[in-house]
Amino acid sequence: MEADTRWMRQCADDIDATGGAVGKLLGNADGAVGALKGAAPGWTFTDSVDELSSRWEALNKLVRDELSDASENMRFNASDIDGNENFLTETWHNIFG
Repeated sequence: MEADTRWMRQCADDIDATGGAVGKLLGNADGAVGALKGAAPGWTFTDSVDELSSRWEALNKLVRDELSDASENMRFNASDIDGNENFLTETWHNIFG
């Protein structure tokens, strides 16, 4: 069985793109928080919206960090596999070539 390192690197790129998309959600969330506060002046529940927003930002960062780690690991593994295959090919040629 052969590992497809090109596919692995494409997956890493896709993971990075997903992380970027998750990060862009923060702008939408900020807009929603402002709209909610503006739509409900004087309501007591709006006091908790800032806490909710902070939790969302922390969760968003956690997800982006995990996705970043996953893409880095995918690229590292692809490079490691390529390196091992190159080593084995060179060793084979040195012994039998």
